[in-house]
Amino acid sequence: YLVLYVGDELLGMDGARYLKLDDLKDQDDDFLSPKKTLRDFESGMGMTCHCLCVCLCVCVICATPVCLQHTPVPLPKEYDEDSLIPSSPATETSDNVSPVASPIHTGFLVSFMVDARGGSMRGSRHNGLRVIIPPRTCAAPTRITCRLVKPQKLTTPPPLVEGEGLASRIISLGPSSMQFLGPVIVEIPHFASLSRGDRELVVLRSENGSVWKEHRNRYGDDVLETILNGMDEDLESQEELEKKRIRRIISTDFPLYFAVVSRIQQESDLIGPEGGQLTSKLVPQVQAIFPDTAVTKRVRLGLQAQPIPDELLTRQLGNQATFSPVVTVEPRRRKFHRPIGLRICLPPSWRESPRDAGEGDTTSLRLLCSVIGGTAPAQWEDITGTTKLMYSHNCANFTTNVSARFWLTDCPRTAEAVTFANLLYRELMSVPYMAKFVVFAKMNDAREGRLRCYCMTDDKIDKTLELHENFSEVARSRDIEVMEGMPLHLECSGNLVPVRKTTQQPRSFSFQAFRDNRLPVSVKVRDANKEATGFLSFLRKSTKYEDTQHVLCNLNITMPPCVKWFIIGLSVETVIYFVFYSATVNAIERTELKITVIAEQLGLSWTELARELQFSVDDINRIRVENPNSLLDQSSALLNLWVSREGKKAKMENLYGALKNIDRSDIVKSLEAQAPQVLPEALEEGACRLADRDSTLLSPSVINGKNRLQLALIF
Repeated sequence: YLVLYVGDELLGMDGARYLKLDDLKDQDDDFLSPKKTLRDFESGMGMTCHCLCVCLCVCVICATPVCLQHTPVPLPKEYDEDSLIPSSPATETSDNVSPVASPIHTGFLVSFMVDARGGSMRGSRHNGLRVIIPPRTCAAPTRITCRLVKPQKLTTPPPLVEGEGLASRIISLGPSSMQFLGPVIVEIPHFASLSRGDRELVVLRSENGSVWKEHRNRYGDDVLETILNGMDEDLESQEELEKKRIRRIISTDFPLYFAVVSRIQQESDLIGPEGGQLTSKLVPQVQAIFPDTAVTKRVRLGLQAQPIPDELLTRQLGNQATFSPVVTVEPRRRKFHRPIGLRICLPPSWRESPRDAGEGDTTSLRLLCSVIGGTAPAQWEDITGTTKLMYSHNCANFTTNVSARFWLTDCPRTAEAVTFANLLYRELMSVPYMAKFVVFAKMNDAREGRLRCYCMTDDKIDKTLELHENFSEVARSRDIEVMEGMPLHLECSGNLVPVRKTTQQPRSFSFQAFRDNRLPVSVKVRDANKEATGFLSFLRKSTKYEDTQHVLCNLNITMPPCVKWFIIGLSVETVIYFVFYSATVNAIERTELKITVIAEQLGLSWTELARELQFSVDDINRIRVENPNSLLDQSSALLNLWVSREGKKAKMENLYGALKNIDRSDIVKSLEAQAPQVLPEALEEGACRLADRDSTLLSPSVINGKNRLQLALIF
């Protein structure tokens, strides 16, 4: 046998550098290590090939011979040297960025201890998350907990009206209801887009998980040094925090939950029986006047004015109508004891070409109203005929007894004013987020491959299923503004073309913040004599128009080489012998080989096992869709997903118990029974192949997106 080890020269990185000695401490036989590499086999075996090299073989299939050479990349100081990930190059016409992992911070995972001396800690899982407890604010040693919670996990998530959306995951703090002796600081990263200037961030708090109210910050930047109480901690200004998309919360107690919400800018004040007025800072012409005795007690009232972006109006309606800002008096559906006065600026077309106002249906200037409150969607009605408008200084003035949303439109086709308003309003109420597009790829053979496209907010790229299925990250975009619910369409060009037509395999998906926005696409290489590179465009519409406003993102991609894994010459009995009797296999590697045997024997029972392991119907269907041609691939994907989900809790006894519960004790018995006496010569013969499979047969502890295995080519 000729054994050739091709490692650093081909992969361009040291495959063993990710394995730290501490990684294997305190791990029992059944712990599945997430950082194990094949080099650890090599170090334990020397250069012997009679066991491992027959057991595991890697074939790299390329259309033409490729020689890759590693060129060191200068690393920024704030990043760890292991955080660079190979990716496709950027060009002047693409949105590719260097896929550098998040900065590595030492900090708390979930909790940390603090006493009267105070303390400050950063979240190690989420860049930008920080908790500062100044000195002399804790009366006794206290364990501070901080978690990010998915809103769907809450029994009563924050009530969000149209145009509002969560800017980050919900923050769970503890000890809940704890009162501090002074103000403490919590900094939370968010993903809301505030570039238009018409939105703001507000913080909601819940003491019990069911009732939410706005958290009002009583402290400004001018008192931050006083709050720190001599603590040596750098606090950035509000302008710097806005650039980094971080929200600072100052509080003297911890509620059960904090929620950061993105909404349209709103001016609010306490209005009493003496009356008052509110003026929009965003659109100064918009004003609400409350006469005396309009309310009988002091209540907080708000005024919103949301301008209509010209490009949005043109894209949706062309020149069929123009609109004023949407004006809202909050809370809606409140009845006043006396009519209040509202002033709204006129639509642009009406200001530029004043006409005789007329009355009722004779005028193209229509006043629309929606009195729906709470979280229900708006229902627009034309109230022009029942409300008298007075004009002055390019504004319309009128009175109302009820708080509601109001909107002026100049629409010559008066009968369609409400239809046009509904069409524009749906787009206007979409909450903008900053997200990034990430593309993973894997070649099935020399001509065909698979893409997985993500649109991510705060998702961790190294937590995706793809990195556990030996996909490679081939492109990552800069942060791009994407609207909640926006349909995203994919166009592929260059030397890569989709295998199926759009009618057979839809190439579109919708963006939902903080959810798994994922699009699988099968592609093939158009010309095998050229490099497998392509150009991906993510569009607002399914067709690529000449108008570039429909293109959200362009990415260059280069497909990775085809890597296939074979377990050659091994019957199930031989693998079991290798599992139990090979002196070169340690406990962790033995567990991983057991996982391989289970995947081999599961067959159609994998769906029953999935249900027993508490996987949802959506997870099962996704595994089916992504592995349509092989029960073995489906079984392997399920086990990898289970290992990824359970982490350190992934114990073989739990898997054995699930197998017994679905009447597959035969698999357990085959692993627990004494292995047959198989001579080492039988290992060397390699008479048959059990399977032709990819890396999904191996657990994430053997293969992951960063630690590429050294290649063992057997001739």
